[in-house]
Amino acid sequence: MNTDRRSFVRQGALAAAGLTTFPDAARSATRPAQTANPIAFFEKTFQALSANELADALADIGFDGVEATVRPGGRIEPARAADELPGYVAALARRSLKILVMATGIDRVDQPHAEATLRAAAKLGVRLYRLGGLSYDLKRPIRPQLEAFKPQLLELAALNRELGLTAVYQNHAGAAHVGGPIWDLEMLLEEFDPREIAVAYDIRHAMVEGSSAWPVSFQLIRPRIQAVYVKDFVFEIGRAKNVPMGEGHVGDKFYKTLKQSGYTGPISIHSPYVRAKTREEALAARDAVNRDFEHLKRQL
Repeated sequence: MNTDRRSFVRQGALAAAGLTTFPDAARSATRPAQTANPIAFFEKTFQALSANELADALADIGFDGVEATVRPGGRIEPARAADELPGYVAALARRSLKILVMATGIDRVDQPHAEATLRAAAKLGVRLYRLGGLSYDLKRPIRPQLEAFKPQLLELAALNRELGLTAVYQNHAGAAHVGGPIWDLEMLLEEFDPREIAVAYDIRHAMVEGSSAWPVSFQLIRPRIQAVYVKDFVFEIGRAKNVPMGEGHVGDKFYKTLKQSGYTGPISIHSPYVRAKTREEALAARDAVNRDFEHLKRQL
């Protein structure tokens, strides 16, 4: 096939599926410019706190909002999302906080409670939610698997368009994770409007997989980035070990690159080096989270 015929065939296939290609301007679409990046905290570390305790802890540190865990094993289980999200949002609003990203296990519309969760979130003003993630079967060819994932994302994109939501896909290190190399994520999402299906760029995972080449992946995927995740790590005996922000390999170059890119969306701090299973451990972790927050503020 020549180039024109390939393009014609692809457009026909996409039209038949109800999927439309977008020009570069639309692909790069972002929300209206803000004066500063709102800063969220991925609440996994603080799940043992009540909603009011969480709001107090984050507001006292200076956060703008939370990356809420509305997923199996999270603060709110999907089966209870429609009932419990309003009270959670109200507890955050008491301290002028918002759900800036909602971390879910959703990767297709027909999952139990998926649509009900998204409709409830949209009514409460949530605009971004994190997808659950996709995996490869490493015994099978990769490109056909990427193509096979597109129909389920198409259905999510249609629902997102209806509800005014954007789903963000987090790149995650690991051989079986779709999006680990980031190049494959661009291939997967190349036909999708980033206002509907976008990327949560995780610099820790990008550096684990890309080492010194992470600026290439960042530039490649930048038009699709609608959320940024920050955390730090070191390599220890060939494995990545999570450490407090500022003590690892994620240095000034990333934050300078981020600022120069004009990114104005939310930045979510992840503190996976902190293990807080109980309320007492979560309360004791506030100082560590505060240090991560202050490090990010200095970088920004």
